[in-house]
Amino acid sequence: MKHRSQLTTFLMLLVGMALLVVFIRKTGWDEIARRVEAIGTGFVVLLAISGVRIVARTRAWLRCMSDEERKVGFGPVWRARIIGDATGHLTTSGPILAEPMRIRILRGKLSLTSRVSSLTVETLTYLMSCCLMIAAALLALIATFAVSWNLRAVSIMVVTLLLLVVASTIVIAWRRWPVASDLGLIGAKLLGTIGLGGKFDRQLLQLVELEKRVFNFYAERPRDFIVVALWHALFHVCGVVETYATLQFIGFDTSPLAAFTLEGANRVINVAFSFVPGRLGVDEAGSGLLAQTLGLGTTAGVSLALIRKGRVLFWTIVGLIFFAFSKPDEHN
Repeated sequence: MKHRSQLTTFLMLLVGMALLVVFIRKTGWDEIARRVEAIGTGFVVLLAISGVRIVARTRAWLRCMSDEERKVGFGPVWRARIIGDATGHLTTSGPILAEPMRIRILRGKLSLTSRVSSLTVETLTYLMSCCLMIAAALLALIATFAVSWNLRAVSIMVVTLLLLVVASTIVIAWRRWPVASDLGLIGAKLLGTIGLGGKFDRQLLQLVELEKRVFNFYAERPRDFIVVALWHALFHVCGVVETYATLQFIGFDTSPLAAFTLEGANRVINVAFSFVPGRLGVDEAGSGLLAQTLGLGTTAGVSLALIRKGRVLFWTIVGLIFFAFSKPDEHN
């Protein structure tokens, strides 16, 4: 299984590299290199902005914990988030590996129930904020820019789907419908028909308890939910600022609305292509095509994505250094 995962990661890297080469050759390496080099010391500003984004999500995660659990402190949670991000960027597993890694790094500092429930609430709330961010960006795209009929139709369908997901999640949380528990129970019954009944009773009980804690957070801690939502809003605002600043640094005088649309596209790429290590190739392709649609040209989008790769690489290295110096029991 490990060798298969490594092979998949290698193949995804090859595909991403091929896509990257195609777009760079199509756009023109000399022009892209000139734009990327123009970032200069502005890259430090971008790193600072991205650092604020990491702080925002760390604070959001801390707020999802109880008052007693927050005594773990900002530092360990911040470190766990960076290590998790680094792990997700390097493999095809993406969040499937990143989220358990965050939980593992806090081992010995919080109970397993506290770690899992608080991170589940933070991640779920973040995903809902991403849905709203993407929907708003797509609406801005079709309302402000001249786009093809096909893109307009697809955008409307995606916006409708995202709003349905958000609305459904709100109703489930409000009515406390045990969707996850029911699905787990159905799965346990199916396993029972093939002679595996009872093997996962403990996991099913843990799922029921986790779902209860998630529902309790939204029902009993509205003030904390608002604070978490505000931290996520700051995360997205900083993303738009980073995109806008990057384009300005490399010589593209664009509007904040265009930067907002490009950042929304980046959220789509991060979610849809989380299995591609570092979003290699797909980020450049998606950003390049959208930048062209916005009238900025493919060069702007590809250059933006490459500079974003530099920022991701910096924090990935930081995450790997943190992991290398973490305690041995945090690796297990």
